[in-house]
Amino acid sequence: MFSCRVDRGPHVRPPSLEAAAEIRAIRAKDRHLPAVLAARAELHLEAKEWEQLIAIGRELARRHPGTPQGWIHWAYALRELGRVEQALQVLLEAEPLHPKVGVIHFNLACYHCLLGDLRSAKRRLERACRIKSDWKTTALEDPDLKELWNHYTPEQIS
Repeated sequence: MFSCRVDRGPHVRPPSLEAAAEIRAIRAKDRHLPAVLAARAELHLEAKEWEQLIAIGRELARRHPGTPQGWIHWAYALRELGRVEQALQVLLEAEPLHPKVGVIHFNLACYHCLLGDLRSAKRRLERACRIKSDWKTTALEDPDLKELWNHYTPEQIS
């Protein structure tokens, strides 16, 4: 079962123990670089260490707001802890910085749906689908959007 999405990009593999050791060996002055923070976030994501992922995602978003992964990881971890309203607020803050990042709109659709705002969920899903049509297929399988499909048909998502 999955709940919304974390977009790792086309070439990112799951982290390994070797990766964790390499990250720990990075010089202190380089530990706040976007690639290093993103790698650390991946380690916490794979381990389902949500509080740590919140901290790293927030740090990545604050230090490097132009990097969408920080915002996405931060919000996703909040959602996994059941803090959906907070997750929504994080991505609403990120959206103006990343208006063409489909996973942000998709996850906003999930969060709106979980909070019972189906009209906003539909609108966000439509926006994600305009960016990349594959999001509709993903949405049909996502349990966070189940309530949306109780009120709309796939054909009504344009």
